[in-house]
Amino acid sequence: MRAVKRQMLVNRIIPFVLATVALSGCTLGTDISQPSTMAVVGGDSQTVPVNTALPDSLSVVVVGSFYEPIENETVSWTVVSGGGTLTAPTSKTDVNGLAWMWYTAGSTAGAVKIQAKVSNLAPVTFDATVTP
Repeated sequence: MRAVKRQMLVNRIIPFVLATVALSGCTLGTDISQPSTMAVVGGDSQTVPVNTALPDSLSVVVVGSFYEPIENETVSWTVVSGGGTLTAPTSKTDVNGLAWMWYTAGSTAGAVKIQAKVSNLAPVTFDATVTP
């Protein structure tokens, strides 16, 4: 008799538990669509004569919490020191989380620092040397 009551109780509890789990849903509580890391991919430490474009573009990758690429994120680019020009003040990341920019040296030789920044992440810096 006791086994029958126990089986009846189990038969009532299992559907209740399954319904509760199905209706409550399950989330990780993280938003993977937000950038969490930005890193230099290429273009750092180049040398170029005055008034000349760098041979390689400056490029960064933007990824989320689980290292998934973040698409369509705006990257702001700034020449911090040394002069010269960028092709645009911003660029957007592609489907692989990559964004790039072209830099042309100014008329003064010396060290150049260029910064890339995304939302609330720490900026990354590129160094270049302009020769006479």
